[in-house]
Amino acid sequence: MTASRTAMAATLGSWRANTLHQFVRAAVVLGVLAVSFPLLAESPAGGGGYRLGPGDRITVTVFGQAELSGEIVVDGMGRVLLPLIGAIEVKDLTIEECQNLIRDRLADGVLQRPSVGVRISELRPLYVLGDVRTPGAYPFRYGSTVQSAVAVAGGFGLPHMVEAAAVPEFLLADERVRQLSLQRQALLVRRARLEAQRDGAKSFSPPAPEVFAEGSPELGERMPRRVSSMIADETDTFETQGIILQRQLDLLRLQKPRLESEIASFNGQIEAAKKQLELVRQHADQYSRLVKQGLGVANSELQFRVTEASQESELWRLTTQVMRLQMEAGELDVKIYEAEASFRRQVITDLREVRERLRELDITLPSARDIREVKRQQAGNMLGAESAHTIMVTRVRDGQTTVFEATETTAVEPGDIIDVKKRLPPDMNQKLSAAEPDPGAAAQRRPVASALR
Repeated sequence: MTASRTAMAATLGSWRANTLHQFVRAAVVLGVLAVSFPLLAESPAGGGGYRLGPGDRITVTVFGQAELSGEIVVDGMGRVLLPLIGAIEVKDLTIEECQNLIRDRLADGVLQRPSVGVRISELRPLYVLGDVRTPGAYPFRYGSTVQSAVAVAGGFGLPHMVEAAAVPEFLLADERVRQLSLQRQALLVRRARLEAQRDGAKSFSPPAPEVFAEGSPELGERMPRRVSSMIADETDTFETQGIILQRQLDLLRLQKPRLESEIASFNGQIEAAKKQLELVRQHADQYSRLVKQGLGVANSELQFRVTEASQESELWRLTTQVMRLQMEAGELDVKIYEAEASFRRQVITDLREVRERLRELDITLPSARDIREVKRQQAGNMLGAESAHTIMVTRVRDGQTTVFEATETTAVEPGDIIDVKKRLPPDMNQKLSAAEPDPGAAAQRRPVASALR
């Protein structure tokens, strides 16, 4: 009886051992399936063809080795760091290839016949930039399109604080562009006036209308009136400066006939003085001979000599006056030359300054227009402008980066960079410009008095 009970216990123990062994084997198989099947269920549109990249988060499960299991993020170099193995490059590998690679590395002197499972716990995020309310990185969801990604980022538009400040900033930027454009127009007209003055022309011709239109398209229909006002101002300056210079030269030149007349008068007196001196000398010489013969008085001879010396002194005085007047005439010629030269120097100096300012505007004005365009795009929604959007997607696939234009229905992939840019209607520029008040040409005029430096 005891022997049969012992045999039954042994049989029962063997059955339990076999059952436990089979259960363990089944658990291993189920564990492998459990970590493998979710991969296929969660793979993106490529199924098992999805390739890992930086930013993906994977879960590695090594059966029976909890310390070797866990979640790991693929770093920027496309590698994952595993205990006892170190860094493994998994970039551009499928999940199956990654799983096999980890298993082979564990089997290489770490574990005997390791059972490894890999699944994606979180795909690399989408990046939404540009004209969205909350740009940033967002988790990828299967079936995502550009429209859904923009919706997650708050929709089209700008952050509320930025959008609220967009209109005043646009108005300031637009005003700056207009002021720079007006300055450029005024400088172009002034340059034409200065070049005419430099060349001694009787009048100046303003630049052609297309020159103004090319440099100031933002002024639109108001440009002819502004240009006419600028031309009128510069014409007034041209005529006023010409009149002032001419009067100055005339006053100087009018003095020359007077000096020439005085010189001629003194020359006549000199000729008369020479004749009178010659007569005095003749009488003096004759009386001197009478004195030597004893027929004259010495005192009378002395009086003749004094008269002769007086006439010589008067002759020298008249000659000195002529020389002084000739010197004044020469100085007058110098003053006339200096007046013309000073005016020309001032014109050349002003022309150089105008050209330098035009060169500065050629650099500043395009930058100001770019800034205004950015502000206009930001202010488009606030000003009630219906705008379309240009959507560019940057995608990395198989190590190759491609950039393409997408629509709102374009399907996106993990890691895509979605850049949204606002595109205003073609007539928006005219609408916004027409809404602006005219700053007035009078504020841009330069007084004639300031031009007469």
